[in-house]
Amino acid sequence: MLTVGLVGLGSISRQHLRGYVESGLVRHVKGADPSPQVREAAAREFGIIRTVYDSMEALLDDPEVDVVDICTPHYLHKPQAVAALEAGKHVILEKPMAMNVAECDEILAAASASGRRVFVALCQRMFPAHIKAKQLVNEGAIGQPFLGVINVYGNAFEWMNDPTSWKGDWEKAGGGALVDTGHHAVYMLQHFFGPAAAVTAAAKRLLVEPENKADDTAVAALELPGPALGSIVVTYCATGDRWTEERRIVGTDGSLLIRDYPADDMPLLLLRGNDIIPVKVSGPLDTHGYGIARIIEHFLDCIVHDKPEEVTAQEARAAVATCQAAYVSEREGRRVVVQY
Repeated sequence: MLTVGLVGLGSISRQHLRGYVESGLVRHVKGADPSPQVREAAAREFGIIRTVYDSMEALLDDPEVDVVDICTPHYLHKPQAVAALEAGKHVILEKPMAMNVAECDEILAAASASGRRVFVALCQRMFPAHIKAKQLVNEGAIGQPFLGVINVYGNAFEWMNDPTSWKGDWEKAGGGALVDTGHHAVYMLQHFFGPAAAVTAAAKRLLVEPENKADDTAVAALELPGPALGSIVVTYCATGDRWTEERRIVGTDGSLLIRDYPADDMPLLLLRGNDIIPVKVSGPLDTHGYGIARIIEHFLDCIVHDKPEEVTAQEARAAVATCQAAYVSEREGRRVVVQY
C-alpha cells in the first residue's frame, strides 16, 4: 500500500483522488496547498486525506510519502517534479509534462539520477472508445490510415478572460487552448500515427481580451508518419455550444468516428461506404473523469507491482515538443520541424 502526497488540491485533484480510492492501492493521502480554504474543503470531502500541509516542502520531508502527484499550474511542474524526485519520491504529473522540451529533459534526468519513476497523466489514452479504436486500426479495420482529424468546441471563455487566472496565461501555462485541451489532441494523434515530423499552426487570441492570455482558438496541421496528415481545431470561445469533441481516423477502407464527449453521443462508429456500424464500448457518464481515474490507477499499479507503464513519459515529452513547434510556427508564420 502506498502513501500519496498530492500537491495542489484544486478541481483536477478530485479525479486523481477518485483513482486512489478505486485502485485499492493507497493507504492514505497527504495533501499540500497554500490555501487553507482549499485544504479544508478537500479534507472534508475525501476521508482518504489524513494530513494537509501548507507547502510542498513539508510534504517532501514526510518519510511516509512514497509518491508525489502534482496537480499544479504548468510552470510549477518542472521544479516540483525535480524536487520530489530528488527527495526520493516517485512522481505523477498532470499534463503537459512541462513548459518545454528542455524542462521535460530535466525531469527525466532527475528521475534517472534518483532511480525513481515519473508518469504523466495523458488521460485520454484511457478513454474506452480510444482504446477500441486503436485496436481496430491495428487490426486493419479501416485499411491504411492516412488522416486524423480532431475538433474541440469548448467554452472556457470566463477563465480565459480573467487576467488573474493562470489558465491560458503565457507565463504560467505556456500557451492557451492549444497547449491545454489541444494537448490531448496532439498526443492522441501521435498515439494513432506516431510522432509528428512537422507542424504548421495558427494560434490566436481572437475574442479574449487580457493581453497576458494566449490563444483562445487554434488550428494546427501535423505531418505524421505513414505518410499521413493530422488536423487539430480547438476553441475556448464556443459560448453558444455545449462542450463537444469529435475525432475521426480516416483510412483507405473506412473511417472511425469517435464522439465520447459529451457522453450521450454514440462513442464509436465504424464508417464503411454507406454503412454506419456502431462499435460496442463502455460509455462512462463522465468520460474525462473516468480517464483520469483509470490512468492514475494504472500508474499506482505499475509502482506497486514494478510493471512497465502503457503511457510513457517519452510519449508525454513528444506531445510537448509538438506543441512547442506549433507555437514557433504561429510566431514565425512558417512550417516548423518538430525537434525531439
